[in-house]
Amino acid sequence: MTEQAKPAPTLPLFYSKPEVLNPGAHGNLRVKAPEHLKFAAKSNAIPIVAEEFLDCAGAYPIVFTQGAQPSTVAIVGLRDNENLFLDLKGRWLPGVPVPAYVRRYPFIFLELPEQDRLTLCIDRAAANLAEGGTAGQALFENGEATEFAKTSLAFCEAFQKQLVATRAFGEALVQHDLLTPRNIDLNDRKGRRFSMSGFQVVDEQKFRDLPDEIVLDWTKRGFITAIVAHFISLRRWPMLVERLQSRLG
Repeated sequence: MTEQAKPAPTLPLFYSKPEVLNPGAHGNLRVKAPEHLKFAAKSNAIPIVAEEFLDCAGAYPIVFTQGAQPSTVAIVGLRDNENLFLDLKGRWLPGVPVPAYVRRYPFIFLELPEQDRLTLCIDRAAANLAEGGTAGQALFENGEATEFAKTSLAFCEAFQKQLVATRAFGEALVQHDLLTPRNIDLNDRKGRRFSMSGFQVVDEQKFRDLPDEIVLDWTKRGFITAIVAHFISLRRWPMLVERLQSRLG
């Protein structure tokens, strides 16, 4: 038996009803601590930024999406619509880093058609939102943003800066023709076969052949660290097979 999957997240992943955050529409809205992360249960690939590579390399394969402007994703499942790092209650497995893209939910920066800047939005469909009451954190008090709202904004701003840096990293890899398409076939102990395609990895030989001046520049920019972490992460495919084997029995 062969299962074929593709890591192809469509951004903004997880968000079904984003709304511009403002006191008029969300003055009574409160954000409760999430009881679960089931919104990520049907994603086999989660966007990550280059700054997370070192933390995530020990848990997930990190690959690049296809296209002229590749993004970076952590592979969290070997089959479509399945995240192997959530338990049956929707909790992320302990001891495994949760990508920042997941942790910032339900907030997100979006570029709206009528504006030329990014605007903080919130997914009104998030399960951990409440209208009124005392549970959770208020977003506004007397029409002013609370400290919780300001902290959430700061987190999104930091993530956006890291995202811009990661895009520059991807552009540099494309410019120097370092990315190559890759498919992978894996078998579990019962002979079940799982395949994944539609992603790219850094070509190790082309990486070794980079001119010294490029290596020096990329070392200063953190690109070399990210590439090495990417190479290390590609050894994590067998761990995914083990997780899937445990789930299937």
